[in-house]
Amino acid sequence: MFALVDCNNFFVSCEKVFRPDLEERPIVVLSNNDSCVIARSNEAKLLGIPMGAPLFEIRHLIKAYNIETLSCNFELYSDISRRIMNVLQSLQKNVEIYSIDEAFLELDATINWAEEGDKIHHQILKYTGIPTSIGFGPTKTLAKLATSHAKTLGSSYYIDHTPPYHKFLKATSISKIWGVGAKLTKSFKQHGICNAYDLMTADPSWVRRNYNIVAERIVRELNGFSCLPLTLVQEQKKSLQLTRSFPHPIRDKENLKQIAARFGMRLGFKLRELSQKTSALTVYTQHSFSGDQSLFFQQHTVVLADSTNTTSVIIQQVQEIIENFFSPNTDYQKIGIIATDLREENLPHKHALFDSSKALSNKPNVDKVMDEINKRFGLGTIHPLSCAQSTEWVNKSHNKSPAYTTNWTNLVQVKAQ
Repeated sequence: MFALVDCNNFFVSCEKVFRPDLEERPIVVLSNNDSCVIARSNEAKLLGIPMGAPLFEIRHLIKAYNIETLSCNFELYSDISRRIMNVLQSLQKNVEIYSIDEAFLELDATINWAEEGDKIHHQILKYTGIPTSIGFGPTKTLAKLATSHAKTLGSSYYIDHTPPYHKFLKATSISKIWGVGAKLTKSFKQHGICNAYDLMTADPSWVRRNYNIVAERIVRELNGFSCLPLTLVQEQKKSLQLTRSFPHPIRDKENLKQIAARFGMRLGFKLRELSQKTSALTVYTQHSFSGDQSLFFQQHTVVLADSTNTTSVIIQQVQEIIENFFSPNTDYQKIGIIATDLREENLPHKHALFDSSKALSNKPNVDKVMDEINKRFGLGTIHPLSCAQSTEWVNKSHNKSPAYTTNWTNLVQVKAQ
């Protein structure tokens, strides 16, 4: 048996943990630069605010209904997600972290799913304050469907392919099935397959001939045959990317190099967290020339002589790239840095004949010390001098909550009266 644990309105729920005054209020969480809606409370959903809505389009609703608008705080959300996954892994052996707010579990088919769902829900609520919806089923696809129904019920739910659940499957639109996108939905409907029951009763061989093996697996999963095993070991990332759009165009080269340095620091930190190194770095920009409304895109890649996750090396490389391609009288509006050709940190690799890495290995591990301090006191507590932050390019985050769980200076203060 599989279970899918899904955190309810996750970003909003994270904010509510430390802001009890937000209970039962309409809330929206905004993306970088406070531009679009990326999360909504149930109250905000009832007001008709769609996901992805630009802020300027809903200002009248915000004013009319006193909607709380919050800037995204991914540092907080990531840390609470990590705590939730730790709780799940303490309760169950087989856990697949599917996303920041979802995880699949593989359970003994003989367990009482209702009791197990209540146990998981209460443990997560107790240790993190985050409410969850939990769906159970003989396959991951059915567990995913069960979770969507659990959200409306407010309790755990189980679904399988047997007759007692046919009514529910007939009421479930084909577009609500995990793995069925808009293009596939349209094609299925042209063949009279409009709901989950229709797809379940379709001939798997016909589906494979007319579509692909992925679509066939969905049909078999709906019929109770597990085709998607749990992924217990996360696949190594093939690349890492950091991007930033600026609130205002940037013309100053040193300012742009500071941004690149800050990205280089974060990139090195992420690589070390994943125990990986990169062998190629790409810097790309989106810009326009003075007086020109057209947007231009350029990118430059440097292949490293030796793979690295050392912050100073990464910063040096990306700043050199900017030094080489920077053009005056150019309005830079976006920058991105991509690390590719990733490999495991401990894999042996060939060195150049006159490689200096052996000499560097005898130096103190500055990155390790920096990582430990930043993990304890908050990312950015200590950083290379080249990362000096200019306020010109900082994202607009007018209503960002503190990093309650990762920064000592932002700890919640409780006062007795």
